[in-house]
Amino acid sequence: MKKLLLAISLLGFVHMGFSAESEAVLNFRKVFWGSSKDSTFRDGKKLEFVKDKNSLIKNAYSIPGDDMTIGAVKLDKILYIFNDESRFYKVFLQGSIDQVEEMKFILTYKYGDFRKESFVDDSHIMQWMIKDVTFTLKEITKSRFELTIESNRLLGLLGKA
Repeated sequence: MKKLLLAISLLGFVHMGFSAESEAVLNFRKVFWGSSKDSTFRDGKKLEFVKDKNSLIKNAYSIPGDDMTIGAVKLDKILYIFNDESRFYKVFLQGSIDQVEEMKFILTYKYGDFRKESFVDDSHIMQWMIKDVTFTLKEITKSRFELTIESNRLLGLLGKA
C-alpha cells in the first residue's frame, strides 16, 4: 500500500514538472506576442507605448503607470521590445540584486528548474525554455538582475510564409 501511494505521489510530481513545459506562454501581462505596437489593447483599453530614449535596446518602449512588481519582486525597469515591423517579441525587466533570489523562486515555481546555466564575466545566467518562449535570468554580481522573456513565435510564423 505504501509503495502504491509513493508511486502515485511520484507520478504527480513528474506530471507537475512536465505540465509547465507543455503550457505555452502566449503573452506578458496580456500583451500577446506578435501584437502590433500601434494597436495593442489590454482589458479593453488601448496601450500607450512610450519610446525609452535612454535604452541601448533597439525599439524599446515602456507603458506609463505599468505595475512595477512581479509577485513580491520590485522592478526598476520594464521595457517592451518590438521588431522592425513593430511586433511585440520581447520584454526586458530589471531589478536590484537583493531581489534576484525571489525572481528565481518565481520562475522555478512556475516553470520548474532552469534548463541552461552559464557564468560569463561577472554574470550568472540561467535559462528556462517553455515551448517557443525563453526566459533568461541574468544575475550581475553586486549590481542587479535582468530578466529577458523572448518569444520565437514570430520566427516560426515567418518560416511558414
